[in-house]
Amino acid sequence: MEVRVLTKKLVISAVLGLSLMVFGAGMPESSMTASAAQTLQGKVVMVPSGTSIPAMTTIQLSSSQLSLGQGVSFSIPQDFYYNNTLIAPSGSTVNGTVIQVKKAGRAGTNGQLMLKFTNILTPFGQMIPISGKIQTEDGTGLLVGGTKGDTAKAYAKDIAVGTAVGAVGGTIMGPLSGGKVGKGAAMGTAVGAVAGLGKSLWDKGIDVEVNPGTMMNIVIDQPATVNPQQAY
Repeated sequence: MEVRVLTKKLVISAVLGLSLMVFGAGMPESSMTASAAQTLQGKVVMVPSGTSIPAMTTIQLSSSQLSLGQGVSFSIPQDFYYNNTLIAPSGSTVNGTVIQVKKAGRAGTNGQLMLKFTNILTPFGQMIPISGKIQTEDGTGLLVGGTKGDTAKAYAKDIAVGTAVGAVGGTIMGPLSGGKVGKGAAMGTAVGAVAGLGKSLWDKGIDVEVNPGTMMNIVIDQPATVNPQQAY
């Protein structure tokens, strides 16, 4: 009796094993390897340092209004490609923070603003980590209101105006300085120059002001690894 039961169990096990083998052999190869196929279809793109992304400001950027650590976002108005691969489609945003800001001050001290961009967010919800800054001529990413040249010219202009006014006053002061016009003019010129310098020291510098809708390049300062979505 026990031999029959054991034989019956062995037969049932053999039949089940054979059925599983037949079922596995009949499955489509594409179904069995779907996961592997998806992995093989993935594409990784390395975007090198120095690559520029054309972006547009969405808010007023002002060194007099923004604060340290405040978040900022630029929009990408056109599809951004690298090596014929779509990295970020139109409508993506480049997000960052204010890492340096200084309001314009007296003595012609201009405002300063520096932003650090940390990621790109696509309309499909993919977040691409990056490290980037606004592209500037000196490569620092620091925006400065006005220019150093303009500030120097402003100082020179104010001092020159003061000198001219002093020269006129010096002619009038001539009789008070012993009747010698030359000496009076020199004294007046010196007083006028000091007055002009005082005006320059009092004048306020220029803040950084960038209007919404302004196109600016964001340059990647570290290589970025991107896995473009197939939905693009």
